[in-house]
Amino acid sequence: MDFIGVEEIQPYENIYEYKIFKYDDVIELGNNKNFICDLKFIKLNINPLYKEKEIEESVGYAIIENLNKNVDITLEDIEKKIKKFIIREIPLININEKSINVIFGLNK
Repeated sequence: MDFIGVEEIQPYENIYEYKIFKYDDVIELGNNKNFICDLKFIKLNINPLYKEKEIEESVGYAIIENLNKNVDITLEDIEKKIKKFIIREIPLININEKSINVIFGLNK
């Protein structure tokens, strides 16, 4: 396990928000040493009309914001680890890793 997340509860369907941290035995929310980024994952389900046309795979967008500038991980590794985190941690996601698009936002 590389990343661990603290979920931010919100009222919308198919949108998941997390604070992502480098895995450690203890997570200190005020300590930025292990903070990686903010993650917002949006899952787009296939319209039932198109399922008849053999389009079965949902698509997801992982939006990375507030990326810690002091993190010693490449963007490619962050992308891979975020995809694994999404597949492992988000309940009932049932999505292929290739169908997750990772977008790096500009830091505020």
